[in-house]
Amino acid sequence: MKIAPYRLVTFASLAVIAASQAQTVLPPDPSKTIGEPVSLEGFVDEHERPVTALTAASTERTPRVWIISPIYTRCPLTCSPITTSLKAALHDSGLGSADYRVVSLSFDRRETGESLQSFRDSVHLPDEWLTVRATAPAALERTLRSLDFRTMTIGDGQYAHPNLLAVLTPDMRLNEYIFGVTFSPSQLAAAVRAARTGDPSSRSWYGKLVVVSGVGLLVSAGIFGALLGRRRSRG
Repeated sequence: MKIAPYRLVTFASLAVIAASQAQTVLPPDPSKTIGEPVSLEGFVDEHERPVTALTAASTERTPRVWIISPIYTRCPLTCSPITTSLKAALHDSGLGSADYRVVSLSFDRRETGESLQSFRDSVHLPDEWLTVRATAPAALERTLRSLDFRTMTIGDGQYAHPNLLAVLTPDMRLNEYIFGVTFSPSQLAAAVRAARTGDPSSRSWYGKLVVVSGVGLLVSAGIFGALLGRRRSRG
């Protein structure tokens, strides 16, 4: 069966688009970020309280490991399941609240205190779990860059984004990524222990994730190209 030239052009164009989009939504590269500092300066919680004031560690005997969960509250798919799974896994991990500090960090510039509060209520977050947003685009960009966390705006103002947790040492240096939507208690316990000693263990994941993400985008482009060609032929 011959393929019409315009369909070949369409598929090639879509493949190029998919490749360019892959640069936006591919998972972060641990080789670039592990050991680097992450700042929450310029972020506030749902009550407009600065995160730096809420997390002052001067009264803590043992500084806690940080678990940052990048989300946005309007997310229709994965952000709520990620948060729910993280909450359940931490509950069953054997860790105590003195071992870690969890931050649901919104990467949506349109986030408000009201939307953060609604998200907290909908997933029944513990009081000590922080939900935060940036007060200025520069603060958000700085923190997302330090995590190598990239997003892409899609239809209706939603985002395509990596699904992950960032585990930081007590002095807020990135120690490990945990990729996925669901998490096991043993996985989280091991990540917290590693962050306490500064022993990273997630570098080997990146190559596999790049391949999977790139193949997925190209397959999607091919399917879309075939559907577009079929629609044109019917027209």
